[in-house]
Amino acid sequence: MSDQVKSEKSELKMREWDFEKDHEKVTKLLDVVFEKELQSKGLDVKVVFDEFKAMLPLMNFIGFFSKNFKHTLDGFVFENEKGEIIASVNISYSLFYWEVAMVATHPDYRRRGLARQLVTAAIDHAKKHGAKMCVLEVLDINEPAYKLYRNLGFVHYDSITRQKLEYSKLAGIQEQNLPQEYEIRKFNRKKRTNQARFELDQRRTPEEVQTFHPVDRGRYFKPLLIRLLRPIAKILLKIKRVDNLIYHEGKLVADISVSPSSKKGSPHRIDLMIDPNHCQVLSEPLLVHSLLTLENNSSTDDNVILEFRTHEIKQLEITRIYGFEDIETMHLLGLKIIE
Repeated sequence: MSDQVKSEKSELKMREWDFEKDHEKVTKLLDVVFEKELQSKGLDVKVVFDEFKAMLPLMNFIGFFSKNFKHTLDGFVFENEKGEIIASVNISYSLFYWEVAMVATHPDYRRRGLARQLVTAAIDHAKKHGAKMCVLEVLDINEPAYKLYRNLGFVHYDSITRQKLEYSKLAGIQEQNLPQEYEIRKFNRKKRTNQARFELDQRRTPEEVQTFHPVDRGRYFKPLLIRLLRPIAKILLKIKRVDNLIYHEGKLVADISVSPSSKKGSPHRIDLMIDPNHCQVLSEPLLVHSLLTLENNSSTDDNVILEFRTHEIKQLEITRIYGFEDIETMHLLGLKIIE
């Protein structure tokens, strides 16, 4: 190894990141590394981090009662001799699993194994705190990152296609009535409703996906503390989500959620969960209903973001008819932690 290479490596130091102190430097790094992806979505990292900052007091409070919430904003960074953050990773606990995210290396510092060291540190950190599974997303065209994660033991268990719609294209969309045999109801947080949503998620999740990563019942049956603090979180983040449920002969067959953005630089989001046996009939009218709901409840003209499993061809065809553009396909990878 040359003296120059030794010197370059000795100048870089890995440490745990401190969100409150480091978020501005990490923002600059992510803006450089993910410039194209952020522009295509209309997403501003600073806006996202500002939301995290608004939630910090609440998360710190929850942390007194649940140790896992102390790890929502954990991570590691590499610094150079000037104190600039030139590589990062976030490892966070999200009630269901640990998620590896924000794996970024500045272009001037690539091919030095920094990403491998950071992801390995993140996995070790999750293990230390009792993780049973770590998951991450990787862009389908990012072969070097995909290969790295597979070499670290991650399994490719699913893929999603993410789309965007420019807000101006909402104009002129006409309402479509649901077939008479379907009924739309407002969402209610009852035990029976949550059980029905859980079962719907199971029906729409492919067997091969559930074999590796089953639908987590805890996603629909939150701990009491989370249920009590949910209204506070909605106020802090100015969330005004609109949720509706679709029934057929008394059975839940679809769940639609519309999340208008409250800040410029944070896209609007639509989530559609439809029973595969009803996709042919419901995909278009539920998409139209969601878009009109968004138009009636939005205060910014940001992009609309929507995603489906890549194999859900029917839904993707319908969204493209209404002007949605594919912006990225992400592979979902998971690593099971063996005790």
